[in-house]
Amino acid sequence: MTPPDVPGSFPTDLPPGGLARATPEFAAAVMAAASGSQLEATLQYIVSAVVQHVDAMHGAMGVLSRDGRTLDRFVVVGTEDERDGIDGLPTGQEALDPLLEGPATLRLDGRDRHVAATGISDGHPPMRSFLGVPIRVGDAVFGNLYLTEKRTGGPFTEADVTVAQALAGVAGLAIKNARLAEWAETRRRWEEAAVEMATALLAGAEPEQVLRSISTRVGELTDSDIAGVLAPSIDDPETMTIVAAVGKKAEEVEGVRVPLAGTHVGSTHRAGVPRRVEDISIMPVVGRRAAVLIELTAGYGPTLIAPLGGALDRSLLVAMRAAGREPFDEEDLELLSGFAAQASVALELARAQEREKALQVQADRDRIARDLHDHIVQRIFATALSLDRLSRSLGTEQADAAGRLSRSVDDLHGTIARIRTSIFDLHEAEDSSMATLPRRLTEVVRSVTEGHDLRPDLRIRCERDDLPADLVLDLVAVIRELLTNVVRHAQARRSTVSVVIDSEVCVVVTDDGRGLPPVAVRSGLANLAARAERRSGALDCRSGPTGTEIQWSVPLPGES
Repeated sequence: MTPPDVPGSFPTDLPPGGLARATPEFAAAVMAAASGSQLEATLQYIVSAVVQHVDAMHGAMGVLSRDGRTLDRFVVVGTEDERDGIDGLPTGQEALDPLLEGPATLRLDGRDRHVAATGISDGHPPMRSFLGVPIRVGDAVFGNLYLTEKRTGGPFTEADVTVAQALAGVAGLAIKNARLAEWAETRRRWEEAAVEMATALLAGAEPEQVLRSISTRVGELTDSDIAGVLAPSIDDPETMTIVAAVGKKAEEVEGVRVPLAGTHVGSTHRAGVPRRVEDISIMPVVGRRAAVLIELTAGYGPTLIAPLGGALDRSLLVAMRAAGREPFDEEDLELLSGFAAQASVALELARAQEREKALQVQADRDRIARDLHDHIVQRIFATALSLDRLSRSLGTEQADAAGRLSRSVDDLHGTIARIRTSIFDLHEAEDSSMATLPRRLTEVVRSVTEGHDLRPDLRIRCERDDLPADLVLDLVAVIRELLTNVVRHAQARRSTVSVVIDSEVCVVVTDDGRGLPPVAVRSGLANLAARAERRSGALDCRSGPTGTEIQWSVPLPGES
């Protein structure tokens, strides 16, 4: 026989009047646990069955949270007045600590004889006899079953302990099964989200749109107040940039740079291992970047951080809950980590697709350029030579015809020159020359504002024949960032982009929108200021209720 005082065991040899007398109640409780019905109703039924069988006046069941730190539900059986007298869960860990620490069966003649009986409300019914049994399955402890006040006036018997242990085991199975079902459903939702994300990426969706969708689903599945994706900053290895965010004040934090030194973000990024943080606002970050991080994490506490992407380009998935909310547990971290791993594979496949498409486009361009050169240009050139010889063979009496032929030959040579220019453009990779700068800036303005209710005006004045290639790239990036901010935040109808290149490069973007938001952390502006500072330039912002003007200017190399 398995000793009846071993928690979680089911006795096979029962004392007279033991479980045999409780068979109907026991069978009904098992059926309720196996039916898959509501857990609350099942636990209420089990407590009622135990109370009825052991002749107790009162019964309760405390169910531990998944992390085992607190009680997340407390089922009470008794009269309505008695239930009203128990005002909520027992407080803290002081209520019946031996049951939580052991766990072990506890049988007492009176509450005042044991230091464990604290944390019970003053309105609780009298407890002259007490029986506490842990709810467990194997080594997993799910809570405790409490019984008080034997109706006969005496203490609870060994037979009562046996029945209570058996039904506590049934309760443990019910809780375990309910949590397994909940876990399976949660995992299904995560897997569904991963499939949707991978499908969108591989179908060619815009990466920015996919990252925002990832943030949205992560926020929903983790029940977070804000979620987002951080990517390594292109020109600053000491920071990461928030490239997508959803939740409270998400638009205000997009584009903000998060420092790596001395932060949970930095340690996760370096280690490449997911992390669960109890309180994200507690970070010993110091220096000039501390204010940004303090503002970003103010009001938040529990946080999950998981690597997203390959080792060379590791982004991070972050989910945060408001301070004071329940912390994330290890299951939350496991699910987020699995999702991030699948997302990393999908992102890499999408990048491979993009590289393959780019190679295919370049191959097509090379083929077209080769065909133009080998066939079209050669035929036109041959025709031009024939016409030129014909015009020379005509006599003076046919001077008009000779002149017309000569002009036609000149036109053909002009056509050849234009075709050769097109061939050069086809071979041209990401050109940063001044010759293509107006076209590139026009394309940037068009791509950013297309599909929005914003009328852009691009003005370019250039008094230079050349610019450093890296400065051209900065110029393009600045205009893209400033116009993107106008589209996202300004609610403007018109925007003017003025570019002047003489002794310095000066970009002025104005709009007739609502002005900059009154916050210290402004999306993207820190990035632009850093670009200007690296070139000994400056970023100047003027904003009001009728619009905003932002000027980005840097001196040209060698100019005083």
